[in-house]
Amino acid sequence: MTSPPAPQTSPLHTRFLEAGMRVLARDGYAGFKQSAVCTETGLTTGAFYHSFPSWKSFERDLIDYWRRESTERLVDWVESLPSPHGRIDALIEVALTLPHRTEAAIRVWAAGTPEVAEAVTQVDDDRTAAVTRAFEEIGIDAQRAARLAGSSMLMLIGHEASGGDVALFEWSMRHTLETDPHVIAALAAADRDSATDQKSADDHEGPGPGAAIAGQSASSPE
Repeated sequence: MTSPPAPQTSPLHTRFLEAGMRVLARDGYAGFKQSAVCTETGLTTGAFYHSFPSWKSFERDLIDYWRRESTERLVDWVESLPSPHGRIDALIEVALTLPHRTEAAIRVWAAGTPEVAEAVTQVDDDRTAAVTRAFEEIGIDAQRAARLAGSSMLMLIGHEASGGDVALFEWSMRHTLETDPHVIAALAAADRDSATDQKSADDHEGPGPGAAIAGQSASSPE
């Protein structure tokens, strides 16, 4: 997925957005108020309106910020990694470090706000597509990859809704990789391919300059 360029924002603008994310995480959607956001930043409502023309504008920018920082940027990073197995591991790490409590509040918000619901659906679709691609890239067939991605998303959304132990969430995700025979075989094959590619690259480069110097020393008369 190629992300559109991030909009130019001032440090003050970003400070309010990050404060909004923290307020959602701490207080839930019910406590998501302008006064709480200003208190979180330690700034006045005047500073708020210097950055945003209205509360509605702030809400729109916050959802865009969440989508960009918690999905688009992370997916681009994962898909830039060279190793297919590494991309699977990175997706797990990303899932573990997402702002789960903030996202739980955003999902509550989405239940009564069509624009937010649309953004949540797009985020879920983008994440599902990224996980599907990662499984396909290690050799899992398209149908099974889609099912694995769907089950992974159900685990993420369920974890966020329950507010449960992140260690249990991690165990659940890794359990799939460690017990599904198709995934086990595909990861093993991907690791063999990576090792073969690395060996071929090393052979193509030939011996380093140290080896050449050593050879010259060995052939020189004393």
